[in-house]
Amino acid sequence: MNLEEYLNKIDKIINEILIRKNKELITFDLLDTNKTIQLKRELLKEKQKQMKIGEIWQEVIGNYNGYINLKSGHKSGLDIISIDKKIIIELKNRTNTDNYSSRKTNFDKLAKFKKENPEFICIYANINEKTEKATLEGNHKIIIHNNVEIHIYTGLKFLNLIFDDKLDIILEYLKVKLNQ
Repeated sequence: MNLEEYLNKIDKIINEILIRKNKELITFDLLDTNKTIQLKRELLKEKQKQMKIGEIWQEVIGNYNGYINLKSGHKSGLDIISIDKKIIIELKNRTNTDNYSSRKTNFDKLAKFKKENPEFICIYANINEKTEKATLEGNHKIIIHNNVEIHIYTGLKFLNLIFDDKLDIILEYLKVKLNQ
C-alpha cells in the first residue's frame, strides 16, 4: 500500500473514531457546586479526547506497512504486531497511562510472548512522555523482565522506528486532521 492509499484508509478510520458520541455521565458529590460540576464535565471531555487519540495512534500504527492492529481480544493481550519485522507492541499514549500494577501486567504479557516467540522484539511504547521529562527525541532502553529483554520506547524514537522517512508526513497529517 502506498502512502496515499494508507492516508485514505486511516482517514476513514479516524473519522469513525472522532464522530463517535462521547458519554456525558459524571459522578456527583454532595459538595459539588455549579463550578465543580462544569469542571468535571470539561475534564471528562478532555479524558475522552485523550482516549480517542490513543485509539487513533493504535489504528495509525496498526495499519501501517506490515503492522496489524490486534484490537482487544487477541490471545496475547497486546496491541500491535508485525509478523514480517518480528515486532510486537504494547502501546500507550502517555507514560502516565499505566500505574505500577498495570505496567507490570503489561510487561508480564510482553515477557510471556517473548518466551513463546523468542525471535520477536517485544516493545512497550509510549507516544508521549510526561511533560516535565519530555525530550523531543524520545528515549529507548532495554530492561530485563522475567528473564527476557523488553524494549521501552518513547516519543520520536518509537515513531521513527515505525514510520522512518514517512514520519514527518504522517505527523503533519495527524496534526491537521485532529485540529480541524
